[in-house]
Amino acid sequence: MDEIKINDKISYIASSENPLSAEIGIIRDNGVTWLYDVGNGENHITDLDGGYNIVLSHFHQDHIGNINKIQTRELYLSKETYEYISKGKIVCGSLYIGNLHIFPLPSSHTKGSLGLEVDNTYAFVGDALYSKVRDGCYIYDAWLLQEEIAVLKKLNATFLLVSHFEGFIRRKEDVIAELEMIYEMREQNDTEIKVKIDTE
Repeated sequence: MDEIKINDKISYIASSENPLSAEIGIIRDNGVTWLYDVGNGENHITDLDGGYNIVLSHFHQDHIGNINKIQTRELYLSKETYEYISKGKIVCGSLYIGNLHIFPLPSSHTKGSLGLEVDNTYAFVGDALYSKVRDGCYIYDAWLLQEEIAVLKKLNATFLLVSHFEGFIRRKEDVIAELEMIYEMREQNDTEIKVKIDTE
């Protein structure tokens, strides 16, 4: 698979639909290559044959499917993802390794999401910005959404790298504005925020 370059340090392998596979972030930092997620399906990793430090965003198959097919040096993941992988170092709070910052990111989409901030400029966030879907609505947990906004605001990064998003890159300020707009839709005494899916 071809790498798409973001800057001299960061590139990625694009997502795919068949098989469903998330983007694989590639960070070359001080002689070490890091991967953020490993995708799903062997055709997604044809050129990834080295030993890597890996951060897994969460436990969904399109993000972790190739984990046993890639040579791993260090593996960082949440305790929820550890339940599926049974190996690696569990990250419970912010972890700084050189110019990299691994951090828990509250999410309505799934438990145990981790983000990866690089050089205080870009932050990989996986699927954490997304919601659950039920009964024709996007469903956000009001408390988790509030916490997620707070974490994003504390990041130094200007840009977020969002799995399955066309173009992959979003401005952090645009994302926060969108999430705050959704948060304002909450109703008193309701722990869920429901946003009807526009099918037109």
